[in-house]
Amino acid sequence: MRTAVFAVATLLAAAGCAGPARTPTPTPTPPPTPPPKTAPPAIQIVDEQLADLHLWVSNQSFDDDPIVLTVSIDGTEVIAQPFEVRGQHNWILFPLQVPSGRHVVHVRSGTGAEKQETFSMPGTGRQYAVIDYWNEPGQGGRHLSWRIQSTPIGFA
Repeated sequence: MRTAVFAVATLLAAAGCAGPARTPTPTPTPPPTPPPKTAPPAIQIVDEQLADLHLWVSNQSFDDDPIVLTVSIDGTEVIAQPFEVRGQHNWILFPLQVPSGRHVVHVRSGTGAEKQETFSMPGTGRQYAVIDYWNEPGQGGRHLSWRIQSTPIGFA
């Protein structure tokens, strides 16, 4: 029994010598994560009823038939395909979603003709634009034209 009392006394003495109980150091709370930035609406082809921009594209050259045209807006390629002349009355509609504000359209043909223009999209409403490829020897040669307006385009 003497051994048991000695063991208990030793344990009590050791516990008293250990000093005050330590409080664990709290782990610092990380700063809150900022909410993700909302990406601007993408420039893309959408359903015709949802489009902010109705872009019509045509090849007006019997000499360069078909012609490959590449169209980008703010660096986003939205069109890259061949266009046939078909009697010069063959405009193809590309309904696009384009956010409001200033933009840059860049058009390049397979023959090297290029056109770059700036345009603005309003906060509401729709815009209508047309890109035509031309090859008129003696009248400017190979070139592209661009027109944009707030009313539908009438083709003749």
